[in-house]
Amino acid sequence: MSQSSVNIEEVDVCKCGYYCRLKTSRTPLNPGRRFFGCKASKENGGCGYFRWIDPSLEKVDESSLMNRFIDGHNPIDRLKRKVKELEEERDSLKFQLNENDEKMMVLNKKLKEVKLQRDWENVKFNRVVIVFLCLLTIKWFFNIV
Repeated sequence: MSQSSVNIEEVDVCKCGYYCRLKTSRTPLNPGRRFFGCKASKENGGCGYFRWIDPSLEKVDESSLMNRFIDGHNPIDRLKRKVKELEEERDSLKFQLNENDEKMMVLNKKLKEVKLQRDWENVKFNRVVIVFLCLLTIKWFFNIV
């Protein structure tokens, strides 16, 4: 079985007895090349097992490699675009939040004005009621005497 026809559905088991993770190389010599590797690193007591899934770049035709990374097939480019989209969405949400904060401040100011107006109306009404009661009391007092 050649390396280019490796079935990645079949997971390897390393010498430690763990199922191996499918990893992606980030090294300059093998960028983006996938491999199965021991879940624990050698520094943490792992066995260091790995097996390449993707063929070596030396065996890959340069034009097919370039075609793979054109039009956003490069995962790094896709992630960069996604980050840019998320940053734009964040900026839009920040703008909307600022607008809503300003609207909230205006509404709070109007609410305070309405409350003050209502309180003033209550005070005026209470004055009228007190004056009316005083007049009734005076009239009642003089009618009795």
